[in-house]
Amino acid sequence: MTRVLLCALFLLGGGLRAADIYVATTGNDTTGTGAIGAPYATLAKAHSAANAGDTIIFRAGAYAGGVYITKNDLTFRSHTGEWAKIERPNNVSGQDNAFYVGTASNCTIRRLELQGGYYYALKIDTGPALVEDCIIHGSGRDCVKIPGADNITIRRCEIYDSGLRDPSNAEGIDNVNGDTMLVQDCYIHDIATNGVYPKGGSIGSIIERCLIRNCGQKGISMAQSSGLQFYDTTANPEYYSCRDCIARNNIIENCEGSGIDLESALRARVYNNTMVNVARSQQGGIRIASVDKGAPAGVVKCKDCEIRNNIIVLAGTSPRPMLFMGNNSHEGTLTMSNNRYHKQGGTAVYWWEPTSYSLDLAGWKAASGTDSNSTEGDPQLSASWHLDTGSPCIGQAMTIAGFSDDFDGNARTGTWDIGADQTGGTALQTPPPAGTIGTGGGQTTTTPPTGGSGSGTGKKDGGGGGCSAEPNAAAMLAALLPLLLAARRRS
Repeated sequence: MTRVLLCALFLLGGGLRAADIYVATTGNDTTGTGAIGAPYATLAKAHSAANAGDTIIFRAGAYAGGVYITKNDLTFRSHTGEWAKIERPNNVSGQDNAFYVGTASNCTIRRLELQGGYYYALKIDTGPALVEDCIIHGSGRDCVKIPGADNITIRRCEIYDSGLRDPSNAEGIDNVNGDTMLVQDCYIHDIATNGVYPKGGSIGSIIERCLIRNCGQKGISMAQSSGLQFYDTTANPEYYSCRDCIARNNIIENCEGSGIDLESALRARVYNNTMVNVARSQQGGIRIASVDKGAPAGVVKCKDCEIRNNIIVLAGTSPRPMLFMGNNSHEGTLTMSNNRYHKQGGTAVYWWEPTSYSLDLAGWKAASGTDSNSTEGDPQLSASWHLDTGSPCIGQAMTIAGFSDDFDGNARTGTWDIGADQTGGTALQTPPPAGTIGTGGGQTTTTPPTGGSGSGTGKKDGGGGGCSAEPNAAAMLAALLPLLLAARRRS
Protein backbone atom coordinates (compact mmCIF):
# COMPACT_ATOMS: atom_id res chain seq x y z
CA MET A 1 0.00 0.00 0.00
CA THR A 2 2.76 2.43 0.95
CA ARG A 3 4.61 1.81 -2.29
CA VAL A 4 1.45 2.35 -4.32
CA LEU A 5 0.72 5.65 -2.64
CA LEU A 6 4.30 6.80 -3.00
CA CYS A 7 4.13 6.03 -6.70
CA ALA A 8 0.86 7.93 -6.93
CA LEU A 9 2.41 10.94 -5.23
CA PHE A 10 5.42 10.76 -7.53
CA LEU A 11 3.25 10.64 -10.64
CA LEU A 12 1.06 13.41 -9.34
CA GLY A 13 4.10 15.57 -8.71
CA GLY A 14 5.11 15.04 -12.31
CA GLY A 15 1.72 16.44 -13.32
CA LEU A 16 2.32 19.74 -11.58
CA ARG A 17 3.02 21.61 -14.76
CA ALA A 18 2.38 25.22 -15.63
CA ALA A 19 -0.96 26.16 -17.15
CA ASP A 20 -2.00 28.66 -19.80
CA ILE A 21 -4.77 30.92 -18.53
CA TYR A 22 -6.70 32.88 -21.15
CA VAL A 23 -8.38 36.26 -20.82
CA ALA A 24 -10.66 37.72 -23.50
CA THR A 25 -13.00 40.66 -23.84
CA THR A 26 -15.73 38.07 -24.49
CA GLY A 27 -14.77 36.06 -21.40
CA ASN A 28 -16.67 35.57 -18.16
CA ASP A 29 -15.19 35.60 -14.66
CA THR A 30 -18.08 33.54 -13.27
CA THR A 31 -18.55 30.80 -15.82
CA GLY A 32 -15.09 30.85 -17.39
CA THR A 33 -12.41 28.30 -16.52
CA GLY A 34 -9.40 30.08 -18.03
CA ALA A 35 -9.26 27.65 -20.94
CA ILE A 36 -8.91 29.07 -24.45
CA GLY A 37 -12.53 28.15 -25.16
CA ALA A 38 -13.81 29.48 -21.83
CA PRO A 39 -11.63 32.47 -20.96
CA TYR A 40 -11.87 34.81 -18.04
CA ALA A 41 -12.77 38.45 -18.60
CA THR A 42 -10.27 40.25 -16.38
CA LEU A 43 -6.65 40.30 -15.33
CA ALA A 44 -7.81 40.33 -11.71
CA LYS A 45 -9.61 36.99 -12.07
CA ALA A 46 -6.78 35.39 -14.01
CA HIS A 47 -4.25 36.45 -11.38
CA SER A 48 -6.45 35.12 -8.59
CA ALA A 49 -6.66 31.74 -10.32
CA ALA A 50 -2.99 31.48 -11.29
CA ASN A 51 -0.27 29.36 -9.75
CA ALA A 52 3.49 29.90 -9.92
CA GLY A 53 4.78 29.14 -13.38
CA ASP A 54 1.51 29.85 -15.19
CA THR A 55 1.16 32.06 -18.27
CA ILE A 56 -1.71 34.54 -18.49
CA ILE A 57 -2.53 35.09 -22.17
CA PHE A 58 -4.65 38.01 -23.34
CA ARG A 59 -6.69 37.87 -26.51
CA ALA A 60 -6.88 41.04 -28.57
CA GLY A 61 -8.49 44.00 -26.85
CA ALA A 62 -8.16 46.35 -23.88
CA TYR A 63 -8.30 45.29 -20.22
CA ALA A 64 -8.43 47.08 -16.90
CA GLY A 65 -5.11 47.16 -15.08
CA GLY A 66 -4.28 48.22 -11.56
CA VAL A 67 -3.99 44.64 -10.25
CA TYR A 68 -1.33 44.15 -7.56
CA ILE A 69 0.66 41.13 -8.75
CA THR A 70 1.72 38.91 -5.84
CA LYS A 71 2.38 35.49 -7.39
CA ASN A 72 5.87 34.49 -8.44
CA ASP A 73 7.03 33.10 -11.77
CA LEU A 74 4.11 34.32 -13.86
CA THR A 75 4.26 35.31 -17.51
CA PHE A 76 1.85 37.87 -18.98
CA ARG A 77 1.58 38.17 -22.75
CA SER A 78 -0.64 38.76 -25.75
CA HIS A 79 -1.96 35.75 -27.62
CA THR A 80 0.19 34.78 -30.59
CA GLY A 81 -0.69 36.95 -33.59
CA GLU A 82 -2.82 39.30 -31.48
CA TRP A 83 -2.21 42.42 -29.40
CA ALA A 84 -3.62 43.31 -26.00
CA LYS A 85 -3.57 46.47 -23.92
CA ILE A 86 -3.61 46.83 -20.12
CA GLU A 87 -4.73 50.32 -19.17
CA ARG A 88 -5.72 52.71 -16.41
CA PRO A 89 -6.67 56.38 -16.72
CA ASN A 90 -3.83 58.84 -16.08
CA ASN A 91 -6.05 61.52 -14.59
CA VAL A 92 -8.00 59.66 -11.90
CA SER A 93 -6.51 59.66 -8.42
CA GLY A 94 -6.27 56.16 -6.96
CA GLN A 95 -5.77 54.52 -10.36
CA ASP A 96 -2.03 54.67 -9.74
CA ASN A 97 -0.53 52.02 -12.05
CA ALA A 98 -1.62 50.41 -15.28
CA PHE A 99 0.46 47.32 -14.44
CA TYR A 100 1.88 46.71 -10.97
CA VAL A 101 4.35 43.96 -10.10
CA GLY A 102 4.10 44.04 -6.32
CA THR A 103 5.60 41.25 -4.19
CA ALA A 104 5.97 38.81 -7.10
CA SER A 105 9.43 37.81 -8.34
CA ASN A 106 10.57 36.22 -11.59
CA CYS A 107 7.71 37.66 -13.60
CA THR A 108 7.82 38.20 -17.37
CA ILE A 109 5.77 40.80 -19.25
CA ARG A 110 5.91 40.21 -22.99
CA ARG A 111 4.20 41.73 -26.04
CA LEU A 112 1.73 43.89 -24.14
CA GLU A 113 0.76 47.53 -24.36
CA LEU A 114 0.73 49.21 -20.96
CA GLN A 115 -0.98 52.59 -21.00
CA GLY A 116 -1.85 55.25 -18.47
CA GLY A 117 -1.79 55.13 -14.69
CA TYR A 118 -2.20 58.19 -12.50
CA TYR A 119 1.48 57.79 -11.63
CA TYR A 120 3.04 54.95 -13.63
CA ALA A 121 2.25 52.81 -16.64
CA LEU A 122 4.45 50.08 -15.15
CA LYS A 123 5.67 49.79 -11.58
CA ILE A 124 7.96 46.97 -10.43
CA ASP A 125 8.55 46.58 -6.70
CA THR A 126 10.27 43.17 -6.80
CA GLY A 127 12.83 41.54 -9.05
CA PRO A 128 14.02 39.71 -10.96
CA ALA A 129 11.64 40.67 -13.76
CA LEU A 130 11.79 40.70 -17.54
CA VAL A 131 9.90 43.20 -19.68
CA GLU A 132 10.29 42.68 -23.41
CA ASP A 133 8.65 43.67 -26.69
CA CYS A 134 6.17 45.95 -24.93
CA ILE A 135 4.77 49.42 -25.64
CA ILE A 136 4.65 51.51 -22.46
CA HIS A 137 3.20 55.00 -22.65
CA GLY A 138 0.74 57.68 -21.64
CA SER A 139 1.55 57.77 -17.92
CA GLY A 140 0.54 60.43 -15.45
CA ARG A 141 4.19 60.68 -14.39
CA ASP A 142 6.96 58.11 -15.05
CA CYS A 143 6.33 55.50 -17.71
CA VAL A 144 8.32 52.91 -15.71
CA LYS A 145 9.02 53.12 -11.98
CA ILE A 146 11.47 50.77 -10.25
CA PRO A 147 11.64 51.54 -6.51
CA GLY A 148 14.51 49.39 -5.26
CA ALA A 149 13.90 46.21 -7.26
CA ASP A 150 17.06 44.45 -8.45
CA ASN A 151 17.72 42.58 -11.69
CA ILE A 152 15.13 44.22 -13.90
CA THR A 153 15.63 43.75 -17.65
CA ILE A 154 13.74 46.00 -20.07
CA ARG A 155 14.49 45.25 -23.69
CA ARG A 156 13.06 45.84 -27.15
CA CYS A 157 10.38 48.17 -25.78
CA GLU A 158 8.95 51.46 -26.95
CA ILE A 159 8.51 53.91 -24.08
CA TYR A 160 6.99 57.33 -24.66
CA ASP A 161 4.65 60.14 -23.58
CA SER A 162 5.47 60.38 -19.89
CA GLY A 163 4.01 63.02 -17.63
CA LEU A 164 0.70 63.60 -19.40
CA ARG A 165 -0.85 64.61 -16.07
CA ASP A 166 2.21 65.96 -14.23
CA PRO A 167 5.24 66.68 -16.43
CA SER A 168 7.35 68.10 -13.60
CA ASN A 169 8.93 64.76 -12.61
CA ALA A 170 8.16 62.23 -15.29
CA GLU A 171 10.94 59.98 -16.55
CA GLY A 172 10.88 57.30 -19.20
CA ILE A 173 12.48 54.88 -16.70
CA ASP A 174 12.95 55.97 -13.08
CA ASN A 175 15.07 53.46 -11.16
CA VAL A 176 15.70 54.32 -7.51
CA ASN A 177 18.31 52.00 -5.94
CA GLY A 178 17.54 49.03 -8.16
CA ASP A 179 20.80 47.18 -8.85
CA THR A 180 21.84 45.53 -12.13
CA MET A 181 19.07 47.00 -14.23
CA LEU A 182 19.56 46.29 -17.93
CA VAL A 183 17.86 48.52 -20.50
CA GLN A 184 18.68 47.56 -24.08
CA ASP A 185 17.38 48.02 -27.62
CA CYS A 186 14.60 50.32 -26.44
CA TYR A 187 13.15 53.35 -28.24
CA ILE A 188 12.50 55.97 -25.57
CA HIS A 189 11.02 59.22 -26.81
CA ASP A 190 8.85 62.22 -26.04
CA ILE A 191 9.69 62.15 -22.35
CA ALA A 192 8.73 65.09 -20.13
CA THR A 193 11.94 65.01 -18.08
CA ASN A 194 14.78 62.43 -18.25
CA GLY A 195 14.90 59.47 -20.60
CA VAL A 196 16.47 56.97 -18.17
CA TYR A 197 18.19 57.15 -14.84
CA PRO A 198 19.55 54.61 -12.37
CA LYS A 199 19.80 56.66 -9.18
CA GLY A 200 19.53 56.33 -5.40
CA GLY A 201 22.70 54.23 -5.32
CA SER A 202 21.94 51.85 -8.19
CA ILE A 203 24.84 49.43 -8.67
CA GLY A 204 25.91 47.87 -11.94
CA SER A 205 23.07 49.06 -14.17
CA ILE A 206 23.58 49.19 -17.95
CA ILE A 207 21.81 51.24 -20.62
CA GLU A 208 22.87 50.09 -24.07
CA ARG A 209 21.83 50.20 -27.73
CA CYS A 210 18.90 52.49 -27.02
CA LEU A 211 17.50 55.33 -29.12
CA ILE A 212 16.53 58.17 -26.79
CA ARG A 213 14.90 61.27 -28.27
CA ASN A 214 12.93 64.38 -27.42
CA CYS A 215 13.53 64.67 -23.68
CA GLY A 216 12.60 67.74 -21.65
CA GLN A 217 15.72 67.27 -19.54
CA LYS A 218 18.58 64.75 -19.91
CA GLY A 219 18.82 61.73 -22.15
CA ILE A 220 20.58 59.51 -19.59
CA SER A 221 21.35 60.61 -16.06
CA MET A 222 23.81 58.63 -13.95
CA ALA A 223 22.31 59.83 -11.72
CA GLN A 224 20.23 62.45 -9.98
CA SER A 225 20.07 62.64 -6.21
CA SER A 226 17.42 60.88 -4.13
CA GLY A 227 16.24 61.15 -0.56
CA LEU A 228 18.83 59.63 1.76
CA GLN A 229 16.29 57.10 3.04
CA PHE A 230 16.47 55.29 -0.30
CA TYR A 231 20.20 54.51 -0.18
CA ASP A 232 21.61 51.16 0.87
CA THR A 233 24.28 52.36 3.27
CA THR A 234 25.77 48.89 3.61
CA ALA A 235 26.52 48.49 -0.09
CA ASN A 236 26.94 52.22 -0.67
CA PRO A 237 28.07 53.96 2.55
CA GLU A 238 29.39 56.99 0.62
CA TYR A 239 25.91 57.78 -0.84
CA TYR A 240 27.00 57.70 -4.48
CA SER A 241 24.01 58.25 -6.74
CA CYS A 242 25.13 55.28 -8.83
CA ARG A 243 28.05 52.86 -8.75
CA ASP A 244 29.66 51.08 -11.69
CA CYS A 245 26.86 51.96 -14.11
CA ILE A 246 27.42 52.03 -17.88
CA ALA A 247 25.92 53.92 -20.83
CA ARG A 248 27.16 52.56 -24.17
CA ASN A 249 26.18 52.37 -27.82
CA ASN A 250 23.21 54.71 -27.40
CA ILE A 251 21.95 57.31 -29.86
CA ILE A 252 20.60 60.31 -27.98
CA GLU A 253 18.96 63.16 -29.89
CA ASN A 254 17.12 66.38 -29.19
CA CYS A 255 17.32 66.81 -25.42
CA GLU A 256 17.00 70.08 -23.54
CA GLY A 257 19.61 68.91 -21.05
CA SER A 258 22.77 66.83 -21.17
CA GLY A 259 22.98 63.92 -23.52
CA ILE A 260 24.55 62.04 -20.62
CA ASP A 261 24.83 63.51 -17.14
CA LEU A 262 27.02 62.28 -14.29
CA GLU A 263 26.08 63.29 -10.75
CA SER A 264 27.81 61.83 -7.69
CA ALA A 265 28.69 58.80 -9.81
CA LEU A 266 31.33 56.27 -8.83
CA ARG A 267 33.18 54.65 -11.73
CA ALA A 268 30.55 55.61 -14.32
CA ARG A 269 31.46 54.40 -17.81
CA VAL A 270 30.34 56.34 -20.90
CA TYR A 271 31.38 54.54 -24.08
CA ASN A 272 30.58 54.91 -27.79
CA ASN A 273 27.46 57.03 -27.56
CA THR A 274 26.27 59.42 -30.27
CA MET A 275 24.60 62.56 -28.91
CA VAL A 276 23.07 65.04 -31.35
CA ASN A 277 21.30 68.32 -30.58
CA VAL A 278 21.58 67.83 -26.85
CA ALA A 279 22.11 70.54 -24.19
CA ARG A 280 19.69 72.75 -26.06
CA SER A 281 19.05 74.85 -22.97
CA GLN A 282 20.39 73.03 -19.88
CA GLN A 283 23.67 71.55 -18.51
CA GLY A 284 26.14 70.52 -21.26
CA GLY A 285 26.74 67.84 -23.85
CA ILE A 286 28.17 65.82 -20.97
CA ARG A 287 28.12 67.28 -17.47
CA ILE A 288 30.01 66.09 -14.40
CA ALA A 289 28.50 67.32 -11.14
CA SER A 290 28.67 66.87 -7.38
CA VAL A 291 25.61 67.03 -5.13
CA ASP A 292 25.28 68.33 -1.59
CA LYS A 293 22.95 65.69 -0.16
CA GLY A 294 22.85 67.07 3.37
CA ALA A 295 23.85 65.30 6.56
CA PRO A 296 25.12 62.68 6.96
CA ALA A 297 26.13 62.31 3.30
CA GLY A 298 27.37 65.85 2.67
CA VAL A 299 28.82 66.77 -0.72
CA VAL A 300 29.27 63.66 -2.86
CA LYS A 301 31.52 64.07 -5.91
CA CYS A 302 31.92 61.89 -8.95
CA LYS A 303 34.92 59.62 -8.74
CA ASP A 304 37.05 57.64 -11.21
CA CYS A 305 34.73 58.13 -14.20
CA GLU A 306 35.64 57.14 -17.75
CA ILE A 307 34.34 58.79 -20.95
CA ARG A 308 35.61 57.43 -24.28
CA ASN A 309 34.67 57.14 -27.96
CA ASN A 310 31.63 59.44 -27.85
CA ILE A 311 30.27 61.88 -30.43
CA ILE A 312 28.64 65.08 -29.17
CA VAL A 313 27.00 67.52 -31.58
CA LEU A 314 25.47 70.76 -30.28
CA ALA A 315 23.22 72.99 -32.37
CA GLY A 316 24.57 76.39 -33.32
CA THR A 317 21.78 77.97 -31.25
CA SER A 318 22.69 76.16 -28.03
CA PRO A 319 24.05 78.48 -25.33
CA ARG A 320 25.43 75.56 -23.36
CA PRO A 321 28.96 74.12 -23.17
CA MET A 322 30.14 71.02 -24.94
CA LEU A 323 31.55 69.66 -21.64
CA PHE A 324 30.65 71.00 -18.21
CA MET A 325 32.74 70.27 -15.12
CA GLY A 326 30.85 71.45 -12.07
CA ASN A 327 32.60 73.15 -9.19
CA ASN A 328 34.83 70.65 -7.37
CA SER A 329 32.78 67.80 -8.83
CA HIS A 330 35.25 64.98 -9.52
CA GLU A 331 37.92 63.24 -7.48
CA GLY A 332 40.23 60.35 -8.18
CA THR A 333 41.09 59.78 -11.84
CA LEU A 334 38.97 61.21 -14.65
CA THR A 335 39.75 59.34 -17.87
CA MET A 336 38.63 60.70 -21.23
CA SER A 337 39.83 60.00 -24.76
CA ASN A 338 38.91 59.50 -28.41
CA ASN A 339 35.79 61.68 -28.29
CA ARG A 340 34.56 63.87 -31.16
CA TYR A 341 33.01 67.28 -30.46
CA HIS A 342 31.16 69.52 -32.89
CA LYS A 343 29.26 72.80 -32.56
CA GLN A 344 27.22 73.31 -35.70
CA GLY A 345 27.97 76.66 -37.31
CA GLY A 346 29.96 77.90 -34.35
CA THR A 347 32.77 77.40 -31.88
CA ALA A 348 32.32 75.07 -28.96
CA VAL A 349 33.09 76.23 -25.44
CA TYR A 350 34.00 74.09 -22.42
CA TRP A 351 33.21 75.03 -18.82
CA TRP A 352 35.36 74.36 -15.78
CA GLU A 353 33.67 75.85 -12.75
CA PRO A 354 34.18 78.13 -10.98
CA THR A 355 36.89 79.86 -13.00
CA SER A 356 36.60 79.12 -16.71
CA TYR A 357 33.52 79.48 -18.91
CA SER A 358 35.13 80.02 -22.30
CA LEU A 359 37.73 77.29 -22.68
CA ASP A 360 38.51 75.82 -26.06
CA LEU A 361 39.32 72.11 -26.42
CA ALA A 362 43.02 72.71 -25.73
CA GLY A 363 42.09 74.62 -22.59
CA TRP A 364 39.76 71.80 -21.51
CA LYS A 365 42.52 69.25 -21.94
CA ALA A 366 44.90 71.39 -19.90
CA ALA A 367 42.38 71.95 -17.11
CA SER A 368 41.26 68.32 -16.94
CA GLY A 369 44.61 66.69 -17.59
CA THR A 370 42.86 64.18 -19.83
CA ASP A 371 40.84 63.78 -23.04
CA SER A 372 43.81 62.79 -25.17
CA ASN A 373 43.12 61.92 -28.79
CA SER A 374 39.79 63.78 -28.71
CA THR A 375 39.12 66.13 -31.59
CA GLU A 376 36.70 68.74 -32.88
CA GLY A 377 34.90 68.91 -36.20
CA ASP A 378 31.90 67.61 -38.09
CA PRO A 379 31.59 63.85 -37.46
CA GLN A 380 29.68 63.53 -40.76
CA LEU A 381 26.58 61.74 -39.62
CA SER A 382 23.77 60.60 -41.87
CA ALA A 383 20.14 61.58 -41.30
CA SER A 384 19.81 58.39 -39.23
CA TRP A 385 22.76 59.36 -36.98
CA HIS A 386 25.07 56.73 -38.43
CA LEU A 387 28.52 57.48 -39.81
CA ASP A 388 28.73 58.53 -43.44
CA THR A 389 31.37 57.02 -45.69
CA GLY A 390 34.49 59.09 -45.17
CA SER A 391 33.59 60.20 -41.65
CA PRO A 392 36.66 61.28 -39.65
CA CYS A 393 35.34 59.12 -36.79
CA ILE A 394 35.95 55.86 -38.67
CA GLY A 395 38.82 53.89 -37.21
CA GLN A 396 39.62 56.53 -34.58
CA ALA A 397 38.24 54.90 -31.42
CA MET A 398 40.01 52.76 -28.88
CA THR A 399 38.97 49.18 -28.23
CA ILE A 400 37.20 48.72 -24.90
CA ALA A 401 36.85 45.45 -23.04
CA GLY A 402 33.44 44.21 -22.01
CA PHE A 403 31.45 44.59 -25.23
CA SER A 404 32.07 44.10 -28.93
CA ASP A 405 28.96 45.34 -30.75
CA ASP A 406 27.45 48.66 -31.83
CA PHE A 407 24.02 50.32 -31.70
CA ASP A 408 22.75 48.10 -34.51
CA GLY A 409 24.04 44.91 -32.90
CA ASN A 410 26.79 44.61 -35.50
CA ALA A 411 30.17 43.35 -34.39
CA ARG A 412 32.94 45.85 -33.86
CA THR A 413 35.79 44.25 -35.75
CA GLY A 414 39.19 45.64 -36.58
CA THR A 415 39.78 49.20 -35.47
CA TRP A 416 36.76 50.66 -33.69
CA ASP A 417 34.84 53.75 -34.81
CA ILE A 418 33.90 56.66 -32.57
CA GLY A 419 30.21 56.85 -31.65
CA ALA A 420 27.39 54.33 -31.46
CA ASP A 421 27.79 53.12 -35.05
CA GLN A 422 30.49 50.81 -36.37
CA THR A 423 30.60 51.10 -40.15
CA GLY A 424 30.37 48.07 -42.38
CA GLY A 425 27.29 46.34 -40.99
CA THR A 426 23.57 46.63 -41.70
CA ALA A 427 22.23 49.81 -40.11
CA LEU A 428 18.91 49.92 -38.32
CA GLN A 429 16.42 52.49 -39.55
CA THR A 430 16.30 55.35 -37.06
CA PRO A 431 13.75 56.37 -35.99
CA PRO A 432 12.40 52.85 -36.42
CA PRO A 433 9.66 52.28 -38.99
CA ALA A 434 6.01 52.04 -38.02
CA GLY A 435 5.13 48.72 -36.45
CA THR A 436 8.56 48.26 -34.90
CA ILE A 437 8.72 47.85 -31.12
CA GLY A 438 11.98 49.12 -29.68
CA THR A 439 14.84 49.97 -32.01
CA GLY A 440 14.36 46.91 -34.18
CA GLY A 441 17.57 45.38 -32.87
CA GLY A 442 18.41 42.80 -30.24
CA GLN A 443 16.26 39.98 -31.55
CA THR A 444 17.42 37.40 -29.06
CA THR A 445 15.75 35.47 -26.29
CA THR A 446 17.32 34.78 -22.92
CA THR A 447 16.01 34.02 -19.48
CA PRO A 448 15.46 36.81 -16.93
CA PRO A 449 18.38 37.69 -14.67
CA THR A 450 18.64 36.23 -11.19
CA GLY A 451 20.30 37.19 -7.96
CA GLY A 452 20.47 40.66 -6.45
CA SER A 453 20.92 42.26 -3.08
CA GLY A 454 17.65 42.00 -1.27
CA SER A 455 14.91 41.89 -3.93
CA GLY A 456 13.08 38.97 -5.38
CA THR A 457 13.18 36.90 -2.23
CA GLY A 458 9.46 36.68 -1.52
CA LYS A 459 7.93 33.27 -0.90
CA LYS A 460 6.11 31.69 -3.78
CA ASP A 461 2.33 31.90 -3.59
CA GLY A 462 0.66 28.77 -4.83
CA GLY A 463 -2.51 30.68 -5.64
CA GLY A 464 -5.83 28.98 -6.01
CA GLY A 465 -8.28 27.53 -8.47
CA GLY A 466 -7.49 25.12 -11.26
CA CYS A 467 -7.27 26.88 -14.63
CA SER A 468 -6.82 24.07 -17.12
CA ALA A 469 -7.75 20.49 -17.73
CA GLU A 470 -5.09 19.42 -15.21
CA PRO A 471 -6.44 18.15 -11.86
CA ASN A 472 -6.23 20.36 -8.81
CA ALA A 473 -2.92 19.05 -7.55
CA ALA A 474 -3.12 20.60 -4.09
CA ALA A 475 -6.51 19.00 -3.41
CA MET A 476 -5.35 15.57 -4.61
CA LEU A 477 -2.24 15.71 -2.46
CA ALA A 478 -4.35 16.67 0.55
CA ALA A 479 -6.61 13.68 -0.07
CA LEU A 480 -3.78 11.19 -0.52
CA LEU A 481 -1.65 12.28 2.42
CA PRO A 482 -3.89 10.80 5.20
CA LEU A 483 -3.98 7.45 3.33
CA LEU A 484 -0.20 7.42 3.14
CA LEU A 485 0.18 8.15 6.85
CA ALA A 486 -2.34 5.46 7.75
CA ALA A 487 -0.50 2.94 5.59
CA ARG A 488 2.76 3.76 7.35
CA ARG A 489 1.16 3.18 10.78
CA ARG A 490 -0.12 -0.24 9.71
CA SER A 491 3.21 -1.35 8.27
